Parts: sequence; C-alpha cells; structure tokens
Amino acid sequence: MEDLISVIVPVYNVEKYIKECIESIINQTYRNLEIILVDDGSKDKSGKICDEYSKIDSRIISIHQENLGVSSARNKGIEVAKGEWITFIDADDWIEENFCKIMIANLKENKQANCAICGYNRIVNGKIENNPFYNGKKVLDSNGYLINALNPQTGYGFCHMKLIKRVCVREIRFNENITVAEDALFNIELSNNVKKIIYVEQRLYNYRLNIQSVVKKYDKNYDDKYLTAMKVCKQYIYKNYENNKTIIQNYYNFVAYHVLLVAVNYCYNPQNEEKMNSLKRICNYQEFEEGIDKSNYNNISLSRKVALFTLKHKLYILTSLICKIRQMQIKGE
Repeated sequence: MEDLISVIVPVYNVEKYIKECIESIINQTYRNLEIILVDDGSKDKSGKICDEYSKIDSRIISIHQENLGVSSARNKGIEVAKGEWITFIDADDWIEENFCKIMIANLKENKQANCAICGYNRIVNGKIENNPFYNGKKVLDSNGYLINALNPQTGYGFCHMKLIKRVCVREIRFNENITVAEDALFNIELSNNVKKIIYVEQRLYNYRLNIQSVVKKYDKNYDDKYLTAMKVCKQYIYKNYENNKTIIQNYYNFVAYHVLLVAVNYCYNPQNEEKMNSLKRICNYQEFEEGIDKSNYNNISLSRKVALFTLKHKLYILTSLICKIRQMQIKGE
C-alpha cells in the first residue's frame, strides 16, 4: 500500500485563493493523502470553504481555532498528522498535480533519504517567474541542508516545497513566539534530523508573492520582530554549532541579509517618517551590527553586496539611495 502523506495547510483570510489550493491537493495523481486544513480564526469565508470541502472529500480534516498565528496552525497540523510523510502548503499557493507522486518516487529511489525538496515558481502579482535554485547537488547531507537553510535566496528556509519523513520532525515545532523567519528556524532545527536530502529539479510548487503588500502595509514593529527572530536563531546556532566556523559564518550572512530586508521594507517604507534615523538605529542593534560586520558577502546578489558594503562602512546616504531605488522597483513590479 502507498505511504500516507499528511498535507498541512494553515488557513487565514484567503477566501480568494483557498479553493485553488485545495483543488490542487485533492486532484493529486498520488491519492493516499490526509489533507489537514487548519483555519486560524479567519474572518472571511475561508473556514466555511474548508468545511464544505471536508464534506465532499473524506481525506480532508477541517480544524478551527482562534487566531493564534501561522506557527500555531502548522503545529496543530503536525500534532494531528498520521502520515509517514508531511508536507506544508500555504493556503494562497498551489501545487502541480504530480507534486506528491514525483516527490515520493524520488524518495523511494533513494531509500536512505528522509526529505525531498523541489523547485518552484514565484507568482508575483499574478505573473509567473521561474525560480529554480538548484545549487549543483542533487543530494545533500545535514550540514549542507543547514547551510542552504541559512541562505534565504535558496528557498531551503521555506517550510513548503518539501516532503519530510514525519519521524524527522519529532519534537520540533514552529516557534510561536516569533512572527518572522519562523520557517527558517524550523528548518535550521530540522537539519539535525534529516540525514539525506534529495533535490528534485522540477518546479512543482507555485508560491504566490504579492510584493505590493510589503509597501502598502507598514508595520512599526517590523524591526523588533526581525531582531527577536535573529536572537532566537543565534541562541540555537551558538548552542549547537559554536565551534563550527562554516555554520557560524553562514549565520552572520543570514543576519546581514535580513538587515537589508529591514532597511528596505521598514526603514525606507514610504510610510516611515524617520527613515535615516531608523536605519542608523537598526544598525546599532547588537545582533544586526554583528551580522553586518562579520558577513563575508557570500551567497547574495551583487546589488545586495553593494548595499551591505555601504552599511559596513556606515555610508548611510548611499544606503538610503539604494533603498529608495529598491522601493521604486517594488512599486513597478
């Protein structure tokens, strides 16, 4: 009999997209699925739609909880899951009809593998952008997986696009005390348990990213959220890899990347009235300052290398110009 795959979908106010997501799962060519829809206190019709699908497909479990956040919803799914394998799908994304079949086939061919990860398409404001992140290796060990998870540009830090042996998750849960980079932390912790990872080159996952929402929705606590997340990640990395220079270096690069993210999306958000002061302030946060200072520029694009150089040398006027240009690019995308 085919292995049971538990598909975990956290759901919150996605009535516009949820049907497309669910349809892509129930129409999989691989049929032995347990589909766990966790409605995280949606205020729109998302929860009702989940219930309607559970009535027409016995494989669907529809769960409702108060709004506790995406990490809580995913954790609820993990607790309920009975499958030998687990995969996470965001409710505004969708998968190709052969996602499960191809992923499980690759894992069966490589019997010692306990995790598979596939390529994906980015859907930016309705337009498909191919986003293969193949790094030249079809098979990774735990160390290689961790290094990739610490590089946000690879996609390994996402919780979706993967099929994971459920026993590898064990005690690992999404940290409900952080609201950003929680998926990266999950994968950082998961790296200890996955010993052989298979990369599947086909783009089987469709990841919907609305760049405009980053500009329109200004969060005055954006910097604090990332600072908290970096502190939690640092604590874990130093506890488990203090003597591993390669991992520590990749952690610094991981922090530096997120500082650049905060600089563009928070400091130079059009709604931030203290742009330069905000930039100088975040660069003085201990974890951020350490990441900027000790990053070696590896694994980031040329434009990010230039931006990081300006931060390292406190050339804030140049940093401001780069952030403003990026904001203009975002508006045009």
